[in-house]
Amino acid sequence: MFVDAHIHLSDPMLEDLLPQIILGAKITRTILVSVAEDLKTSALNLKIAAEVGELVKPFVGVHPWSLQSEDLNELNIRSLDLERFAGIGEVGLDRKYARDEGEYRRQKEVFEFMLRLAERLQKPLSIHSRGSVDDVLSILSTYNLRGVLLHWFSGAPNQLKVACDRGYYISYGPAVVYSKKTQQLASSTPLDLMLTETDGPVRFGAAFQNRVALPVFIPSIIYTLSSLHKLGFEEMRSIIFENALHYLSIKSKNERSGISPH
Repeated sequence: MFVDAHIHLSDPMLEDLLPQIILGAKITRTILVSVAEDLKTSALNLKIAAEVGELVKPFVGVHPWSLQSEDLNELNIRSLDLERFAGIGEVGLDRKYARDEGEYRRQKEVFEFMLRLAERLQKPLSIHSRGSVDDVLSILSTYNLRGVLLHWFSGAPNQLKVACDRGYYISYGPAVVYSKKTQQLASSTPLDLMLTETDGPVRFGAAFQNRVALPVFIPSIIYTLSSLHKLGFEEMRSIIFENALHYLSIKSKNERSGISPH
């Protein structure tokens, strides 16, 4: 059993590949956490999950790149249907895509809207923090949240320590296979806070030859993580899958099997 803790199944680039992805997930028993970018992809995530079943965990949310056309009140109304979605994401901050401070403030307003929603509903979060890790960590500290994931974390080691000290999950994707910086971060991440992701349909270079990221990449990621932590593949796979159950609140923390950080 595997987990892709951050994939965009509702992205148009994956539409033709979706049957293949779902079939592969059923064969390998892979949990697919499908994150959204806007209201349209939020609704599509719910539709995909309803058709596929429990292997797809649908998240709803507004990505910092997708702020202009969103009606947050509509998303708030949809959130009342608590049984239909598993979490909130992809949400967060991205300075690179803010043309000025006013737009960055708007990102913060939307992010805090999403955090209030997650706090009220006690749903897990998948968070985008590129170029904004300090601001994201500062804002997160003011909320009582359950299951925080900093996806594709690319911050500094001291920022990673702050996140891990708070119990936030950190996910690693295909880049960990070839990026020395990412490998250094992964080596410093406690085992009980580590998750795997693809961020599909993002394309990755090096060993992946600019291919669209798919869940079939997950074993390569686990192999790299197991090597970094000097564990066997199966042990690392099991640790990450158990972490996913806790992150998604399928299993409570007090059910953890005694795995300690490396």
